[in-house]
Amino acid sequence: MNTKRRIGIDFKDEGTGSELSARDVLDLARQAEAAGFESMWLNEDIGRDSIAMLAAISATTKSIGVGTAIVNVYTRSAFQIAMAAATLDDLSQGRARLGLSVGHHPWNDLAHGIPLEAPLARLREYVQFIRKALSGKRFTHDGRFFSGVNSKLGVSQPRPDLPIYIGATRPRMVALAGEVADGLLTNVVSPYYIANFTAQQFHDAAHRAGRDANQLELTAIATCCAHDDRSVALGYARATFMQRFRSNPDRMIETQRPEYRDELVALRDLIRRGEIERARDRVSEPLATSFIAAGNGADIRRALENYFTAGCTRVIVAPFPRGRESAERLIEALADEEYEGNVRETHRESLSNRG
Repeated sequence: MNTKRRIGIDFKDEGTGSELSARDVLDLARQAEAAGFESMWLNEDIGRDSIAMLAAISATTKSIGVGTAIVNVYTRSAFQIAMAAATLDDLSQGRARLGLSVGHHPWNDLAHGIPLEAPLARLREYVQFIRKALSGKRFTHDGRFFSGVNSKLGVSQPRPDLPIYIGATRPRMVALAGEVADGLLTNVVSPYYIANFTAQQFHDAAHRAGRDANQLELTAIATCCAHDDRSVALGYARATFMQRFRSNPDRMIETQRPEYRDELVALRDLIRRGEIERARDRVSEPLATSFIAAGNGADIRRALENYFTAGCTRVIVAPFPRGRESAERLIEALADEEYEGNVRETHRESLSNRG
């Protein structure tokens, strides 16, 4: 890993299940810290509670940042999120970062029974409310979703400048991040799209709001398939590409380079005919790796550099497949040389603990 670049790692769940146990995540967090990663992040769908997991991680690590990517603003009140963020920041001694967004179908409506209504307005109000609460002062709030509030966060000296990020890919939500948040978290988009669309949307919105865009963070989450055998890594990349593409093919056609359009349309047609395996096998290497880093450490570092060149201030790597072996391969592939001894020692300790 290039220590001059801020690189975090995200141990994602896939919503309905996880290949990692809670203990695995704790062990991997220690390995990531030993390897020199700047931060680690957890998402939250309908599996483990991310704040609870990050609190446990903060107690077993010393320096690595701990962040949510993301917490869903439909599943907790704004005050609850402020309490959770302040608690995590206290436990981690100032290492907490709060990523917020609005979730998606089916997690909101089918799991929580909460319709995804007025997402932009809700997210804007949450950021405003949480900032007031983290000021540590008594505050009032009368908004669309919370009214008649006259309270004070009962935490000794919360950090008023605790970073709040908004997770987004679509233009209006990206603009909201530029208007009100400390940064943007974006996922499943290529460096091409970030350089040509996202970064400009984000910075323009900040300028319109009278903010200094250079003081804001632009963070991309990049799926990484680490393996010394490039053919194996590309197989994983095609599998995760197809998983992402199938969920919203029209959106991906919109956000990819124009020269991929014919290939993407052909793949979409195969999927609509039910020829999923044929479609996966036909994904070209350039398309599969357009937003998925695949290969050995050098291959992945080159891919991540494209995100920094596109305007990102931080890149968060997310291992695929989601299991422990894949996560450890990625950590080792990106470890700073001076940390490699620490990684091996931490790995041995983890194996000993499991035994």
